[in-house]
Amino acid sequence: MERLLITPSSARLALRTPADDRQGATTRSERGAARTARTRRASRTLRHPLRWPLLLFGATLGLILLHQGKVVELFFPAGAFGVALLLYRRSPAHYLGFVCWLFFLTPEVRRLADFVSGAFNQQSPIMVAPLLAVALMGFTLIKHVSAFGQRRAAPLLLIVIALLYAYVVGFVQAGPAAATFTLINWLYPVMVAFYMTVTWRHYPDYHRVLLKTFVFGGLLMSLYGLLEFISPMPWDAFWLIASKMESEGQPVPFGMRISSTMNSCGPFAVTLMTILLMSLAARGKARIVLGCVGIPALLLTSARSTWGGFAIALVYSFAMLDGKSRMRLLAGVFGLAVMAAPLMMIDQVAEPVMRRFSTIQDIGEDNSYQARAEFYKTFLSSALTDIAGQGLGATGQGTKLSDDKSASAIADFDSGLMEVPFVMGWPGTLLYATGVLMLLWRAYRASRSHPTDLLAISGVGVAVAIFSMMIFINTLTSVSGMFFFLGVTLPVISLRYARERHATNSATVSRT
Repeated sequence: MERLLITPSSARLALRTPADDRQGATTRSERGAARTARTRRASRTLRHPLRWPLLLFGATLGLILLHQGKVVELFFPAGAFGVALLLYRRSPAHYLGFVCWLFFLTPEVRRLADFVSGAFNQQSPIMVAPLLAVALMGFTLIKHVSAFGQRRAAPLLLIVIALLYAYVVGFVQAGPAAATFTLINWLYPVMVAFYMTVTWRHYPDYHRVLLKTFVFGGLLMSLYGLLEFISPMPWDAFWLIASKMESEGQPVPFGMRISSTMNSCGPFAVTLMTILLMSLAARGKARIVLGCVGIPALLLTSARSTWGGFAIALVYSFAMLDGKSRMRLLAGVFGLAVMAAPLMMIDQVAEPVMRRFSTIQDIGEDNSYQARAEFYKTFLSSALTDIAGQGLGATGQGTKLSDDKSASAIADFDSGLMEVPFVMGWPGTLLYATGVLMLLWRAYRASRSHPTDLLAISGVGVAVAIFSMMIFINTLTSVSGMFFFLGVTLPVISLRYARERHATNSATVSRT
């Protein structure tokens, strides 16, 4: 005969009634509602949150007009860190929006400072400003490190472990400087995702602030980019000549590939693609104006991989949207095509775009395609048979700081799909790829469970587009990586916020 062991805890469990369960659920909902209310009140305590970023950029512009370029090199990073710290403590959404603005505008501040100083600074301190602002998320990582033990953070944990493994290998092979520099560019996009996961109760603020940031940031950068293409500013011409970036074109009217306020046409194209896709969830006339100037600017970047990613994201969004939203998307695309037609009749505008399109149609004769195909052919076996990997610092800009000057260090890696196994080896690749695919799958499921949130659907579209571009370059690092992790995190925190709000409303109704 079996004996039933009764403990005090099991006895209390056996005495629970359905009414007790309902009361417990109601209590949890009330606690969650109280926490949400506290976080929302904390965000509202920061009055006029735009005042401080505007003050920073205004003071920076004043110093530039006074030809104090060297002062700007010290003032702007310090000021950006101070403003970021203020927003970080008061409003997560405005803090993340400010970080985006720093990535949008910092390269232009650097160009202006160099121009008024009369000398091109190869290692300008100004470029550190966005990284200093993002570094504050490290405090969140330390404070909430226990969150990695939760299931919702499991994909991020796998990615972090993979990066730490690759960092150790790179520390030994390439040296501490190269490995650390590369780790920062790989890690801070993951930190953005973790920060948003922890501060998920601020999702309504994220929705509002990020949409405004993308729409108005996109308008500013697109208009400036078109002006740059038609008549390059003196500081842009100075930067292009001094940096010797021949792939960006010539500093003459209708001769540059648009990079707008960012470092080069590649990052700007990915940023503008993200902005245009996110703006599908926006309302108002500003979104229409953004489409009218953003699409031509995206075409004039001549970034074919981004064109392809944008097309994939539009197809995905069309498939996921409801009937009414699909019709709006179709009408918008058709309207933009009609308005862009007269622009494409101008020879100086149409020629660079059509020349890039012709290489897609005749891809066998394209030098870039042939070089990439040869790279895949010769490097595939090497990347897949290196079990340990070369470690962080063996590729990208970090190679300039590497202690290893051998041929194994590759500054320009033409494939993100090959760079991951080359850097991380088999152990790191397994962890990293599993984490990334889990993030994509979870974001897709979350967006399907909450189909009324257009920003969540747009976020998945952005992530799919950026991930599809991995065949050309590694898009999961730096700015493009930040947008990928932002895109896969928005649907998840949106669904979680909606579920808690529904539980709170249900508890309120049951009490009444």
